[in-house]
Parts: sequence; structure tokens; C-alpha cells
Amino acid sequence: MSDYQNLLRSHAHCMVCGPESVHKAGVPLLFIREAGGKVSAEFQVGERHQGYTGLMHGGMTSTLLDAAMTHCLLMSGIQALTAELTVRFMAPIRVGQTLQLSAQLLGERRGIYQLEAWLHHGAQGVARARAKFITSPAGVIAHVD
Repeated sequence: MSDYQNLLRSHAHCMVCGPESVHKAGVPLLFIREAGGKVSAEFQVGERHQGYTGLMHGGMTSTLLDAAMTHCLLMSGIQALTAELTVRFMAPIRVGQTLQLSAQLLGERRGIYQLEAWLHHGAQGVARARAKFITSPAGVIAHVD
């Protein structure tokens, strides 16, 4: 089992990307590691992701960006918690659109990781986020055996 697969075990109950057997309303994201430590996934905006009629809810946008950054860290063998998240909404996201989601680790200093994530629809950037993640104190993240 890879380090990433092992770390995902402590993330198995995630309301977003946990397995469908745990969360029927989860979001099936398959992250792929790319060159330079970047991760990416595709996401299809469905009816259940709406805020205003026909548009994806801003909280869902933020959640996707946060999930991408979390998986970026997990793929690097790092378990950390979101400490700060700033989202920039650049264009409305419509139900039915297929989005490209990506994230990258920008740096680390004293256990604080800085990351950036993006959502694109084709060539158009629709949202981006910057975040700080912190390593968790011992015992906060449950390790499932």
C-alpha cells in the first residue's frame, strides 16, 4: 500500500471525498499526481451542487479547492489541517459544467504549509484559493488500522 493510500485511511470518513459506501452524497474525486507535486482531478457539477438555481454553491466551490489542497499534501506524505482559506470567485459555475481542479504546494515553514488551488472550465479560470495548513497536534487526526 502506498503512503498516499495509507494516509487516505485516516481520511475515509471525509464528507466530500470519502467512499460512497460511507457517504452516499460524497464527491467522487480521483486525484492524479503530476510533475512538480501538483495534483489534479475532474469534477462534474450536478444538480445537487446548486446554490442559486443553475449555479454551483460557493461553499461547494470552496470545499473542492480545500479538498484538492488536502490531497496535494496527502500525496506528499503530509497530514495537516486547514488553518486559513481564502477563495477568489472569478466566474459563475453552471450546473452541467466539467471542471478541472488542481492544487500545488508553494512552500513550508515551521510546520505551516502554503498551497494554492484552481478551478477551470476549459481555459477559463472560475475560482482559485490560497490556504495555510498546519501539522496537527498528536492525537487529533485518527489513524485507522
